Amino acid sequence: EILGALVSMIIVWMVTGVLTYLACMRLLHPDYNIDATVMLITSACAVLTNILLSLILHQTGHGHSHGAQAREHTSAPLEKPALSNASLRAAFVHTIGDLLQSISVLISALIIFFKPQYKIADPICTFVFSIFVLTTTITILRDILTVLMEG
Repeated sequence: EILGALVSMIIVWMVTGVLTYLACMRLLHPDYNIDATVMLITSACAVLTNILLSLILHQTGHGHSHGAQAREHTSAPLEKPALSNASLRAAFVHTIGDLLQSISVLISALIIFFKPQYKIADPICTFVFSIFVLTTTITILRDILTVLMEG
């Protein structure tokens, strides 16, 4: 479980590194073309998919029952939240990271679609959201390392 979570965090950091590298290359070599329509469609689909995945991964128990059992028992023991599992938390953060990157691409695509001369928005949004993604994963990475080091 913990190793799976660690692999997920490493993948998030690697993808973010590759995206940052590609953004740097676009800043250094601005002679590229962007098809904003394809970019809009792809990023909108990615945003919707990542929202759906994050909602599925974030489902938690609510700690009480309904129906006949509710009348028999005044309270049920609280269920453990789904995100207490480190690999589920890592998958959730991975999905949120993907969602943020997809939102970044969507924002860039909207800017480029309406103002093609502002294609620099693509690498700028990549930098901003890459920093955000990396900072949000540090807490989970710390938790993973604590478990692995038997902290």
